[in-house]
Amino acid sequence: MKNLAQHPIVVISCRPPTANESPPADDQEADFGTGRQMQTDQHGATTPPDGDSPERQSQTGLIVLLVALLATAAVSLGIYLTPVSPEPPATKPSTAAPAAWSLEKNRPFHGTPAQDWAEGEAAIRLPEPVATGAFTAEQVGTALGKVKEFLIAGRLNRDVLSGRELEPLYAPLSANLRDALRTELEDPMSRPAFATKLAPGFRLLPGEPKINGTIHVEPGAQKGELLIKTNMVYAYAFDIDNPRQATEPIDVVTSVRIDNEFTYRDGGRWPAKHRGLDMATGRGFYFFSACPFLGQGLLAPAYADPRPKITRGAQSSLEYFDPAARLPDEITC
Repeated sequence: MKNLAQHPIVVISCRPPTANESPPADDQEADFGTGRQMQTDQHGATTPPDGDSPERQSQTGLIVLLVALLATAAVSLGIYLTPVSPEPPATKPSTAAPAAWSLEKNRPFHGTPAQDWAEGEAAIRLPEPVATGAFTAEQVGTALGKVKEFLIAGRLNRDVLSGRELEPLYAPLSANLRDALRTELEDPMSRPAFATKLAPGFRLLPGEPKINGTIHVEPGAQKGELLIKTNMVYAYAFDIDNPRQATEPIDVVTSVRIDNEFTYRDGGRWPAKHRGLDMATGRGFYFFSACPFLGQGLLAPAYADPRPKITRGAQSSLEYFDPAARLPDEITC
């Protein structure tokens, strides 16, 4: 099996007013803070911007650690890189010769945990909308529909995956988040949290990606807010010109684990540009993906990784396809 390429995804968020703030009226400009972008050095360590005071640096460090849980600045970006080389788990020696494997392009997921998952848009299953907080069931259904539209655009739309087009990704968002995301996605390392981009020179097989996961709705932190959490694994099957380059299923099947949280806002409390999907965070990992492309925020199949393979038991890979598994805090690239 390939050396398990794990890469942490960046996090972006747009801050709502705090509970003690009065939201501006429609004809007033909202002050949602000023974004401060974290810096990443050559070793992958995340540091505060130059010029920060020690007190500010300490505060910023907390933001990096908590950004997945708290909405901080208007646009907060954190990159978590902790290179390690973990030892493979001990496995019992087997006397049986391994069965030969060859890629069947009409069923590339065969032999992986994703083989029986649903595929494409139908695999993104929304919960039955019910009245939540001050939102009616119909309003909850509208919010869920926007989230699904965003996930389809970012994870399934072939034009978005190739990098030719990003407009479908922005369409379901509020005007506020749309503008913020346009700016942030100019940084390629911001993209994986919200959309998959394939490395140039690689292509997916014609079949749709396989998807597994859950979507949950709950009241938001403030009046007029819904919080929608998505916990998903997307499995992509890559084509290959020389099938002999692939010696096992995960040479061509990558697993992308992404946890997103969306805040949906509605009602007179919110200015018009903040109504709709107005806040988003994302964190996750790429698994079984070629390391040389990960630093550019790109997805490529494991067979493209020139590093030597390591041996791991087949069962040890199952967790990387489990949307309920804890996100790792280490990487092997």
